[in-house]
Amino acid sequence: MTADTARLVERIRLEDGTNQDDLPFLERTLAQLFTQLSRFDPSQVDIAIRIKDRGRPAMRTTLELNVHGLPTMIGVSTLTETKDAVNEAESKVISQLHSAADRRNEHR
Repeated sequence: MTADTARLVERIRLEDGTNQDDLPFLERTLAQLFTQLSRFDPSQVDIAIRIKDRGRPAMRTTLELNVHGLPTMIGVSTLTETKDAVNEAESKVISQLHSAADRRNEHR
């Protein structure tokens, strides 16, 4: 783990359905997001993860990303396999991050 990745992992706020034991899993699963966030100062990044009704048919995974100066980005998945759900939510957030960064660069 790089120093920046470690700082980003520290910025994860574990909410409903998650706990400290999930951090190693999240570090591995959110690797693409962390790569995209490497262009930002980790102190300007906040990440929240919620897994409501974990392991149940009505499971809902929400990944929220706040980067200073950009709008809030939220990815939601209703997949019932935790890794797949986190990956789907991550993909949605990365797409929003690209769009927000492109818009910001157009305004400069």
